[in-house]
Amino acid sequence: MKVVVLGASGFIGNPVAQAFSRAGHIVYGTTRSSSTAASLDKEEIISVVLDPTTAEGKEQLAKLAEKVDVVIDTIPETGPEGPLATFKAVSSAVEKRQNGAKLTYIYTGGSWCHSRGLGGLDQWTDERQPYGHGVQLTQWRWKVEEQVLASTAVQGIVIRPSILYGRSGSLTSMFVFQPAAKAQGGTFKVVGEHESRMTTIHADDLADLYLRVAERGSICKGQAFLGANPQTERLTDFCDAVVRASGSQGYELQAPSNPFEDAWVSTTLARPSLGEALTGWRPKKMGLVDGVDLYWAAAKAHMQEQQ
Repeated sequence: MKVVVLGASGFIGNPVAQAFSRAGHIVYGTTRSSSTAASLDKEEIISVVLDPTTAEGKEQLAKLAEKVDVVIDTIPETGPEGPLATFKAVSSAVEKRQNGAKLTYIYTGGSWCHSRGLGGLDQWTDERQPYGHGVQLTQWRWKVEEQVLASTAVQGIVIRPSILYGRSGSLTSMFVFQPAAKAQGGTFKVVGEHESRMTTIHADDLADLYLRVAERGSICKGQAFLGANPQTERLTDFCDAVVRASGSQGYELQAPSNPFEDAWVSTTLARPSLGEALTGWRPKKMGLVDGVDLYWAAAKAHMQEQQ
């Protein structure tokens, strides 16, 4: 297949682009910065410098969409305007395509839409359940997802990643690894609550889900997949493990102070099911707490590289 990964230099997009390349597909990776294009070329990913928010970028994307089989949007956004404009540019470009199968379009959502808060079995959910209302920060995503999933122009699919770990660490680095590193063996502060539980996934396992779903686009169209390990992890267990791995003296929990931090401390009790049922997907990496020594070392190396 020929595949376009939008945001191919990002924390989600880069492992996804590499997974498709390793599987033998021809991969175009978009980036807004020419300075990062070379890093994609080194990974045998065809770099394309474009900004999908501009008229020129939308035109570039439309021409690219006409000659590929899959478009994957992994660009992080804070509202529906950007993702909807990108989806419209792609779907309009391929709507009248006569020959071959329909283009598969994968939109990257988020697992916080499943959050229903702490509780018993009635709070557990999966992809088959309606949106939860525990996190207001991401409620806008449904405006994008409903158009992608209902599209007749493309084979629309949604993947909702949970909290990512591995490599540079993403939010796990921002909220825990980085504060621990800055503490230099002392006590560090973590935004969180004692009962917070996290639904997590390693970046490489998530990339494997994108690959499997895209290769089965005609089967998976119209479905939303949760990219998550089958078990949740308690935030304080993670922090305790980081204290040991980093040699810190301890940590202090502090209350969230903005909507983004509210989302981080929210509990999502969800188990993926469709990925395995339709594609045989199963996460393979060690969990966040069990593999903390490995993940702490990786995140620390990335932090040192950025200094």
